[in-house]
Amino acid sequence: MKFYDLFVQSNLSGGENTIEQLVEFAKKLGYSGVAICDNYQGLEKLNELKNSISALKTDIEVYFGVNIIAKDVNEMKEIVNKTREKVDIIVVSGGDYSINRSACDDSRVDILMHPELGRVDSGLDEPSLEAATQSNVAIGISFREILYNFRKPRAYILNHISRNLMLCNHFRTPAVICSCAQSTWGMRNPREFVSLLNVLGPDIGRAFASVTSIPQAIVEENKKTLKGSKITEGVEVVDEYD
Repeated sequence: MKFYDLFVQSNLSGGENTIEQLVEFAKKLGYSGVAICDNYQGLEKLNELKNSISALKTDIEVYFGVNIIAKDVNEMKEIVNKTREKVDIIVVSGGDYSINRSACDDSRVDILMHPELGRVDSGLDEPSLEAATQSNVAIGISFREILYNFRKPRAYILNHISRNLMLCNHFRTPAVICSCAQSTWGMRNPREFVSLLNVLGPDIGRAFASVTSIPQAIVEENKKTLKGSKITEGVEVVDEYD
């Protein structure tokens, strides 16, 4: 069984550890793949991250991602336009309802992370979840928010996450749990994430899928797009003939 953490941040984005340290620790924890998703700070910084990842020598898969923290929907869309063809993983940091809803509608977005962030509700509703299912946008659970509970008491955060997991189950929306770690201290064994999700609502099969088959499917679909074999949703080039 292959495990994936699709959101870890390096010291290039203010984290405490180098990419090499994060990747090596992910390997020790049992992950087959990890995505370095630093906050978007312009294309030059993005290229610096790409070069650092390309220089790695490791036997686990390391994906090149970006975390978009936008002040409004227009800024979010602008950054998605700039980065979609350059990165393996696009994460949008949620919280604001208009950004949550727009990210759910945008099939170029891979993960809407912590839609409940800073809210008095869970940040998602029926139209959002239906759009996310249609667009194949995964709802992301941030372990970092649970671990440090910066803005709300942990009970509120867990209650909102539990509600969103219930909604994902009802509307058949993919969900993933990511460490969102900014250092090795924030990373955890994937089976611990499975246990946490299982307590919050999903059955054990869906809990495992959130760190195995769902993130793997995200990565594989994006590989097709980046190498040009996928033309549009549901259509891809299988082989070419002269």
